[in-house]
Amino acid sequence: MRSDLAEVFAHLRRSPPEGDDPIASMREMVEDYAMGCAGPGLSACRRVPVCIGALAAEWLVPPEVGRERLVYLHGGGWAAGSLSSHRAIAAELALLSGQAVLVPDYRLAPEHPFPAALVDAAEALAFAARNGPDEPGPASRLALAGDSAGGNLAAVIALGLAPEISGPRPDRLVLLSPFLGTQPEDGGFVRAPEDPVVASDAMGMVAALYAPNHDPRQPAISPLLASAQAFETLPPTLIQASTVETLRGQAMAFAQRAWACGVALRLSFWPGMPHVWQVFMGKLPEADGALAEVAAFLSD
Repeated sequence: MRSDLAEVFAHLRRSPPEGDDPIASMREMVEDYAMGCAGPGLSACRRVPVCIGALAAEWLVPPEVGRERLVYLHGGGWAAGSLSSHRAIAAELALLSGQAVLVPDYRLAPEHPFPAALVDAAEALAFAARNGPDEPGPASRLALAGDSAGGNLAAVIALGLAPEISGPRPDRLVLLSPFLGTQPEDGGFVRAPEDPVVASDAMGMVAALYAPNHDPRQPAISPLLASAQAFETLPPTLIQASTVETLRGQAMAFAQRAWACGVALRLSFWPGMPHVWQVFMGKLPEADGALAEVAAFLSD
């Protein structure tokens, strides 16, 4: 294995911080997930904090920007992640695509269980449809992206499955190593001993933390199980996944369902990468390549 890739995998296999609070340990691990990696976007883009009602959010604005906008939903198992943990990847996508990127600091489980994160994500998308980083005004095109559990939220919204939520649907959808189903019997599950981040036997526990007292197989939690009618409404979509991550089977199963419904979906598999390798920009050339692919898709 290459030295840069070996260093990343070793970082991801590190032991969680000591302490009695597993949620706090998880959040600390996610904050340090990307090892501080950043590209030129972080210094090139302006940061514009905004409040969407009680929801805090942040725009990353490239030097040259039009009215095409992207809402980015961070991962972290619905219980971790923040504006700071995913600021670098959002800024890099802003710079590469020339689009302003809005990152909502959506509410986290277990303090705020399902559907709180979905409500916040949908409100952020509606806000970006109507407002730019500097003034009100409609978006000329609106994209939605997310990684891991953030990809789950993005898929649910794009499929129109968010309960009791009405609002715009995205014109483009990007899913990075998305978490699309919670139960092994739903299809798409694979065991991947090479994956140091996502263990298939722990995915149901994470979903239970996110949505206690809810059926984990309902499509608003497991969008892989959405109806064909819902899949038919998907916009052009890009999914990126690694060939050695636990969630690769879900990515394939979701793509196959979308293709069967005539959706313009590109499934991009990257060999030997860790879960959400895109955050290791500047360290892994595959991270830079994957983000360039996303930017090209958003600009197409």
